[in-house]
Amino acid sequence: MFTIHNASASGGFEDISPKHEAYEEINYLVNLGVIKGYTEKGKTYFKPNNNVTRGQVAKMVVVASGNKPLVVNKSSFTDVAVGSELSGYVERAVQLGYFATNTKGQFLPNKPLTRDEMSHVLTKAFNLDTSKYENIDSPFDDVDITNPYVKYVNTIYYNGITKGSGQNYNPGSQVTRAQFALFVARAKSEKYRLELPVKGVAVPDASQVIGLVASTTDGLNIRKSKDSSSNANIVGTVDKGGKLSVYAVEGDWLKVSSKDTYAYISKKYAQFLDADGNTLGNVQKQVTTTQSINLYVKPTSSSKVISTVNNKVKLPVYKTVNGYYLTEVNGLPGYIVANSTEDVKVEQPSTPAPKPTPDPNTPSVTGDLLGRVTVDNLNIRQEANSTSAVVSKLKKGEYVQVNSINGYWAQVTSNGQKGYVHKSYLKLLNQNGNPLKDRIIIIDPGHGGSDVGTLFDKILEKNITLKVGTLVKNKLEAAGANVLMSRTGDTFPTLQGRVDFTHANYGEIFVSIHVNSADNKAAKGTETFYAQTSGDMYEEDIDLGTFVNNQIVNNVNMENRKVKKFNYHVIVNTNIPAVLVELGFLSNSEDRAKLSDDKYLELFAESIYKGILEYYSKQ
Repeated sequence: MFTIHNASASGGFEDISPKHEAYEEINYLVNLGVIKGYTEKGKTYFKPNNNVTRGQVAKMVVVASGNKPLVVNKSSFTDVAVGSELSGYVERAVQLGYFATNTKGQFLPNKPLTRDEMSHVLTKAFNLDTSKYENIDSPFDDVDITNPYVKYVNTIYYNGITKGSGQNYNPGSQVTRAQFALFVARAKSEKYRLELPVKGVAVPDASQVIGLVASTTDGLNIRKSKDSSSNANIVGTVDKGGKLSVYAVEGDWLKVSSKDTYAYISKKYAQFLDADGNTLGNVQKQVTTTQSINLYVKPTSSSKVISTVNNKVKLPVYKTVNGYYLTEVNGLPGYIVANSTEDVKVEQPSTPAPKPTPDPNTPSVTGDLLGRVTVDNLNIRQEANSTSAVVSKLKKGEYVQVNSINGYWAQVTSNGQKGYVHKSYLKLLNQNGNPLKDRIIIIDPGHGGSDVGTLFDKILEKNITLKVGTLVKNKLEAAGANVLMSRTGDTFPTLQGRVDFTHANYGEIFVSIHVNSADNKAAKGTETFYAQTSGDMYEEDIDLGTFVNNQIVNNVNMENRKVKKFNYHVIVNTNIPAVLVELGFLSNSEDRAKLSDDKYLELFAESIYKGILEYYSKQ
């Protein structure tokens, strides 16, 4: 049992007695300098029942995770003043990814922290590995599998940081100061971790999920075994519309995950959904496979293979996603590579049909430089400014001839008509010579200056990212690209400064380079992040991120942690295709050996270069 030898040195709070449930944890954090109380009339109070605010949490987790506040010259948030004590801690917490930034440029420092936000903060601040807990159901009734925080809630539960309240987590509830002290102490020290309520039961392996289903009836029984004759094996129910991950189809039963173990539901009362949790909709056409191909869980070749489909098999197509068709094989939905199929010819009516409009995904224009439209309803304007008259609109996937570019405005020709479009919404494609020639590419080596990033002994993240970024720059320039780096030496541009630099230089793609770390020394591998905001060209981000990530995984033999969505400041606020790549984990001995070896750093750089080249080679 942990004993406080000097309570007065540890706080001596008037409102925290030795019998308080958080007594030891509060004093533990006081001794670390993470928290302090309030002095009123010569007495010190902790005020355990007060709600903890986002600003207070930013400071606590920066200190508790062993980091220091940033020196701030320009605030990234309108509601956090430069020069205030809070400013440096908030900027540091956001820079480290502990908080997702508010799209309106506010941090909301005085807003009480909610329990769902807390799960994200603790997972990020203490480098807890979420990879085992993605795409599996939460042990709590009020955290659905589609909840954006589900993997973070799962992570802190399975790491003994929270047990919730009965069957509920209460994700929208506010967190008191005493509760947050308990959670931080548990995240910081194994000593304070909770015992999991279920021992000896394997957590369902999210990598084995083959689909997602929704219940078609209220009160659908979830059972421990495939036996409908006994009510003794019922472990829960799910109402109509409730979603569950599926791990296998076993006759008339679906093997699912419920709470913290495997279970079964009747296939008769479940409807399969697509990878985004939506119903499949109507069949748009039919195709025939032209070779033996894989059926994937998601529209990417890095996701789990459900099954293999033989050559010359006819399949329905529900929709097209990033070059993949959503289809259905033996009752299981999944995704196949579109260009490994051919359309089934439909018998034509006896009377001539009207001539179909050209496929917008096939270039029908000529010239040395084409632009493929990356958003819907893109305005073509009469002049090169945002207030000029709109002369026509372009659909996503259409091609235009690019005649000239001045800053962010491109003069284009579409259907014989000239006008101007903002080039952020065009993927510029060279039709002659190297695909990279004249492309304006921004390379962002993470951290720098007083911000060393993650570290191990004398190996610093800021040095690795600068070395790899410089190698990438040299390779891109040799191919004819116009490359700019957010930093070329040991300096620290602010997060917003990196965004402003990109826009000021009319960047066309943005690649931020980082190195990872985790308390779990087994965590390893490469992962790449993209951001998604309403109406943007996030599919381009996914393309770019996938090419870069896969090149690194294949060429450097790294564990594939895949391409993921997360709104890091430097990519969510950059209005061009932008990704943030985490090369590997300094905390893992295998990854660290590569990250500290110049031969491997050359391979990392070569892979990023090849990923960018692959992106621009795709028409």
